[in-house]
Amino acid sequence: MAKTPTPKITTRKHLARLERERIMRRRVLFAVIGLVVVVLALIVYGVLDQTVFRMNKTVAKIGDQKVSLGEYQDEVRFTRFVYIDQLKSMASNSFYLQFFGNYYQQIQSNLQSPTTLGKEVLDNLIDDRIIAMEAKTRGITVTDEEVEAKKQEYFAFYPNGTPTPAPTVAIYPTATLNPTQEGWLPATPTATVAPTSDPNTPTATATATTAPTATPDVNATPTVTPTSGPTMTPYPTATPYTEEGFQGVLDQYLSDLKTVQYSDAQFTSYFYRQILREKVLAAVTADVARDSEYIWARHILVMSPEEAQAVLDRLANGEDWAALASELSLDTSNKDQGGDLGWFTKGAMVAEFEDAAYALEIGEVSQPVQTTFGYHLIQLLGRETRPATDTEYQNKQSTAFSEWLTEKRTELSVETFDDVWMNDTPIDPELPTELIMEQQ
Repeated sequence: MAKTPTPKITTRKHLARLERERIMRRRVLFAVIGLVVVVLALIVYGVLDQTVFRMNKTVAKIGDQKVSLGEYQDEVRFTRFVYIDQLKSMASNSFYLQFFGNYYQQIQSNLQSPTTLGKEVLDNLIDDRIIAMEAKTRGITVTDEEVEAKKQEYFAFYPNGTPTPAPTVAIYPTATLNPTQEGWLPATPTATVAPTSDPNTPTATATATTAPTATPDVNATPTVTPTSGPTMTPYPTATPYTEEGFQGVLDQYLSDLKTVQYSDAQFTSYFYRQILREKVLAAVTADVARDSEYIWARHILVMSPEEAQAVLDRLANGEDWAALASELSLDTSNKDQGGDLGWFTKGAMVAEFEDAAYALEIGEVSQPVQTTFGYHLIQLLGRETRPATDTEYQNKQSTAFSEWLTEKRTELSVETFDDVWMNDTPIDPELPTELIMEQQ
């Protein structure tokens, strides 16, 4: 007969041990769960940091507004796409390469320098924010119809006919030279001599004359007109295309833009911002004068203040200016014409030269004026007001608008975060190897 098992007697000590084991297992389980949660959280954070948080990092602050890294990167890729598209267009046409070779190389250089291109894009985004603020203050708006027309213009589609260029502003006749002014130059310009009671005072008449024109010289400085962003290279349009053809080109372009993650809405916003810039520019520069003060001057350029003083002494002793210019001036472009610089307006010369020349009275000779080229003696030969050409007026507007934007940047305490945008500037789409032109 089998033995009956003796029932285990659960003592308090045994129960206490079981409870401790249960608590320990629970703690281990919670620890494992906690560790898993932490690991998952780190993984999720890493993903979000790369896709959301990082894209929301601030690359610029404009007052209470911000430009995010994501927006900046989108615009950089779009700009690279447009520039590469321009290079493809120019590279396929020898005419463009012949006349726009320097522009081609400038674009190529920007594409090969991410920081340079990034700074250009960031500056435009900052300006766009400032312009939008000003537009809101002035009640300036943009309609959907204006955006659509701008988009059509971008692709050279004009459903209402190709616009004809506006007539350029007529130029006032130049001032007639009096005998004293004619005597200042070895070769007198063709001019009608206007009688005057004072031979030292030039008089303006309605007679058109051939006045000396501004010639390129060592004092001239190139000016750069700021832009709101990349623009399309002009394509030859031998055959106008229809609405259907335009829509096909647009759809293909939008499809291409998706390869650089640039949406249809962003492309529309690009035109909206362009129009807003144009309208605010017109409002801000409404008071820019349509005419400009021109002066006619000649100079003698030497290397040292001692040489300049020696020339002044020789002039004071009655020696001829033109002869001294021919003998001593380092400006070979005009030394044999008496140092004649022709008529020019503000912005044509370096600042030090320009300020000194505009401060003179007609016939007066300046003290030595130092520039990066040496020391100049300047004589003012004439002064008159002329209406600006369309190009000159646009340059004046651009200059005034740039100055206004600079003031607004200071007023709004604009701040850029270089450690963010410089380290995260896209280099895609990459410049195709076949489009790289050897630097000349």
